[in-house]
Amino acid sequence: MSTGSRRTEGVEYRKQKNGKVSYRVPWREGGRRTGPRNSYTFDDLDSAKIFRGALVANGFRDPYKNPAFAEMLGLASQPTEVLTFAQVANMYLATLVDVERRTIGQYRKSLEDHFLHAIVTLPDDTRVGPLGRLPIDEFTKDIIQAWVNLMREKQHGKKTLRPYAPKTIINIHGTVVSPVFDYAIDEEYCSRQPCRQVKLPERKGRAVKAVNVITGLEIPEWIQCAYDVDQDTGDITLVLLATGLRWGELTALRVCDVDFDAGTLTVAQVVREDENRRPYIESTEGKSANAFRTITLPPKALEVLRRRAEGRAKLGLLFPAPGSRGGVLWRNANFNEHRWQKVRELAAERGLIKEPTPKGLRHAHASDLISVVGIEPVSKRLGHANVTVTSGVYSHLTPDADSRMAAAIDSTLTGGKTPEIVSEAPAAAEPSNDAASDLPPELTALLTKAIGQALADGTELGALLRTGRPG
Repeated sequence: MSTGSRRTEGVEYRKQKNGKVSYRVPWREGGRRTGPRNSYTFDDLDSAKIFRGALVANGFRDPYKNPAFAEMLGLASQPTEVLTFAQVANMYLATLVDVERRTIGQYRKSLEDHFLHAIVTLPDDTRVGPLGRLPIDEFTKDIIQAWVNLMREKQHGKKTLRPYAPKTIINIHGTVVSPVFDYAIDEEYCSRQPCRQVKLPERKGRAVKAVNVITGLEIPEWIQCAYDVDQDTGDITLVLLATGLRWGELTALRVCDVDFDAGTLTVAQVVREDENRRPYIESTEGKSANAFRTITLPPKALEVLRRRAEGRAKLGLLFPAPGSRGGVLWRNANFNEHRWQKVRELAAERGLIKEPTPKGLRHAHASDLISVVGIEPVSKRLGHANVTVTSGVYSHLTPDADSRMAAAIDSTLTGGKTPEIVSEAPAAAEPSNDAASDLPPELTALLTKAIGQALADGTELGALLRTGRPG
């Protein structure tokens, strides 16, 4: 948000709260009072003044549309007889009929905010742009690389300036920009893919942080904090922890989606948002191909859902927005702000130091189960696209599995024995008490392998071998 602006010679100076100054050139098309309003914003004053001069010389019509001003503006020549990137991008987005409406809206915003108006500098100091007006068949690898470099240098933020995350740059390049050129090649608007072999910033891992995942005895304490806020908050917290559902799956859950006799829950629809961030229910597909699924409920969660189903129609939502009769969808942001924040404050007062989010409850569900049954069944229960997704997010949260594997290797290395420290002075030979020494070598090897496997699998036998008691 700007803290004020002033205007000199047709250029507006806007100072942001973070201290950054931008320069905006506004005008009415054709210089008429009734002409449509238009403007361009620049990061430096010189570029704004040059553009302003070209604008006046072109009769207050966009000089970027006039190739005669390309040299004055320091831009590459831009013929108008071929389709521009912006035109092809609009055609491409119109083909995405199976993509969530909110996602398409995000694609448009990404292009508008970061690509269409960008002016880049090539290695030979040639300035090219705005990229949205550049003919689709004039793009080269150098232009796309220059845009990537520009994004790495740009900063954003209302109070504190910070660079764009590698993930942001990679996502815009891979989900919006590159697919536009793939579409253009298919439609024969251009013959090459300029995004190929472009050097992108290294993307850091997106694994879940342990500080956001509650475990063990922390779980019932957080559930109690949630119930101390109110009944709805407690029910939501318990069911998320018991099922691992996504927020959109939980808030789309209907009475008819729960089989109270079988003790199962079926995810058959999900809440999504359109391009204007308005929530709606989608029943044709979930977040992944495996999102619509049936899972078994623990008794406590089944009890909660049975209570919430009382008096509701079969198609009624089990978790509607508060104060509604069942037809209003509960937004995650509203729950976070008005309910979950209170839970976290109570938890802090009671000495709970972690900072989970509602999504962190799904992570807690997953990490607790992986240590018991492994990644593959948990991946199916969570509705992930594949096991790789689950492993990338959660595998580092189960260090006990690595400990069991280390114990198994140790058992193999020592032949099933606990190694003893050998003193410097040789001890007198004593009769061996090792019963296994009387067994044939082949049988000893088989027993060693079986013991190692039991330790690695975490079975009841493995627990008995480690501690001397079951479980």
